[in-house]
Amino acid sequence: MYNYIFKICVFGDYNTGKTSFLNCLQEMDYVRTYEPTIGVEYSTKIFNLEDDKKAKVTFWDCAGQERFMSITENFFRKVTGGMLFFDVSDRESYNNVLKWIIKFRNLNSSDIPLVLIGNKIDKKRVISKNDALILATDFHLKYIEVSVKTKENVLNALNLLVDSIYEHKDENPNIENCDEDETQLLLNHPKPRYCTNCCIF
Repeated sequence: MYNYIFKICVFGDYNTGKTSFLNCLQEMDYVRTYEPTIGVEYSTKIFNLEDDKKAKVTFWDCAGQERFMSITENFFRKVTGGMLFFDVSDRESYNNVLKWIIKFRNLNSSDIPLVLIGNKIDKKRVISKNDALILATDFHLKYIEVSVKTKENVLNALNLLVDSIYEHKDENPNIENCDEDETQLLLNHPKPRYCTNCCIF
């Protein structure tokens, strides 16, 4: 049983490690061969929050290729948070971060948390951590670096976003509160009628 549903959009250029990141969260083995995501893929994970609350976190893994852009943008709508990936060893993926931020913010208010994730820190980097931090700060994003291959900081990246969503849940219009749904269901359910005087069973 869970108290909230968080919908998280995972996006960025192709071959930046988005699918491998989600596979890692599901405790699947790291795959060296790159296979591009076709359209959008979906996965879920139950996440423990503060106050003994739980959230069902749904991940929408969006393809990074330009030909899938119209599909990807549809999944930017009504999300509770976003994870934007780039590859620290690939300058083009970093240069495209601004494009992705604009697309995401055009469909979501600033109340929706967005985390910038620099992946592949196990490789020879061409993007410095300081440059990425400056970019993230300029656009009011949280920033973290990970290596999906070695699993370094993978859970910390997820914690960073989920904690931010939960901390600002009152300002986030896209969180589904399952407690309220359950209460409403009970209120709307008709109570059974019993005859107390004339019926014997």
